[in-house]
Amino acid sequence: MKKIRQFWKFLTRRFVLFLVYFVLPIVLGWFMYAIFSASLPRDLPIGLVDLDRTTASADVHFTINASPTMYVKQEYGSILEAKSDLATAKIYALVVIPHDFQKDIMLGSGAKLALYYNAQFVLVGKSLNSAFAQIVGTLNAKQSVAQNLIKDQDLQLALSKAMPIFSQIIPLYNASSNYAQFLLTLLLPCMLQILSAVAMIQLLRGTPHSFKSLFVRYIGNTMIFVWWGICMLLLLKNLGYEVRGSFGLLVIGLGVLLLGINGVVVFLQSLLGDIKKTIGVVAVYTAPSLAFAGVTYPQNSMNFFALLWSKCLPISSFMELYIQQANYGGSLGGALQILGEMSYFLIFFVLGSLIYYKKRAA
Repeated sequence: MKKIRQFWKFLTRRFVLFLVYFVLPIVLGWFMYAIFSASLPRDLPIGLVDLDRTTASADVHFTINASPTMYVKQEYGSILEAKSDLATAKIYALVVIPHDFQKDIMLGSGAKLALYYNAQFVLVGKSLNSAFAQIVGTLNAKQSVAQNLIKDQDLQLALSKAMPIFSQIIPLYNASSNYAQFLLTLLLPCMLQILSAVAMIQLLRGTPHSFKSLFVRYIGNTMIFVWWGICMLLLLKNLGYEVRGSFGLLVIGLGVLLLGINGVVVFLQSLLGDIKKTIGVVAVYTAPSLAFAGVTYPQNSMNFFALLWSKCLPISSFMELYIQQANYGGSLGGALQILGEMSYFLIFFVLGSLIYYKKRAA
């Protein structure tokens, strides 16, 4: 109890540490969850230019609004009228129904629908592209069924002629294509890594006068964020994101990840001897974690320099372990191999400790 009271008094004198240990993990975690809790983009506003004004174009309008991904927010008289709204993201896309749309359908001369979308928003653009392809497929199927029904007067036969091949698409490891599952499982560990590094920098503001003092700060900081990491894993599990492998191996992986990043901070501070410089270098080191962790951009698609940077980040190995255990239920041997690769980062603490020792001896 005495040690706990001493630790609490220490934190009350270090407001930044108090924030990093007890406030920011909750606030940032909630903020990330709130952003991506919708899981998939829905009801995205788009514009419509109907130059045909027929029953066929009205059917297009109805089918678009029936899609869960998009809805027609506003109709425009021309593409030029919609240009400013598309540029300012009041609408994310514009569907243009050309003149003689219904006539071309009746004549079978190849009616066309045009979709213009803002490709700056990558996720939104992909969602709209996919939804529009489904809408066009639905319209084609309805038209084919109607034509076949006139000839055959049998609904089942008309359906089979219109769609002779049915696709069976089975998504694996993220059955609902949940974007929150894709991002939260990456963002939360990256957040823990950065917060742990920030806290370690704050603990090193006062130069440790002995190895024991340095070791206590190193282990203490790691244990606090391991606890937050366990909370993170439990949250992900409660959100329904499966862990098919070992929960214990993931906890061990978290421990090695945090020991590694804290060791890097100790090494940099011992080498540079300046908190401001250390903050700058650590920021440059950890900032690209999201891009190079191997989730948003697979490692087997990276060029040499991107792969090298990825291997220099402990978070990339942890994410490999997480995917192996949570998604695939990987073997113990495979997990131990990844943990072995992560353990190389522990060398940085040893090097940092030696540099501190040599500086004290001098």
